[in-house]
Amino acid sequence: MEDISAVKIPAFVSSDPALWFGMLESTFELAIPKPITDERTKYNYCVTHLSPDAAMAVRDVILSPGSTNPYSKLKEEVIARCGESKKARKFADF
Repeated sequence: MEDISAVKIPAFVSSDPALWFGMLESTFELAIPKPITDERTKYNYCVTHLSPDAAMAVRDVILSPGSTNPYSKLKEEVIARCGESKKARKFADF
């Protein structure tokens, strides 16, 4: 387990999950006393800061995260399931 202190996680950006993950990863890099690199720790921070709608979209991943790279898998699925549908709806309005 990493020796870390609490970090301030940015609010989930439902309109652009990829942007939010970029912000989140910058936050992990700035963690004191050292960057957060452990997949499980990053996964836990991420799960606790998703919006309810995003959490429902990746419910299966949250309930069965697996033991190998849970953060990377969750990130991939949130972007795939939440990001593209939002963009498609935005362009459909034009």
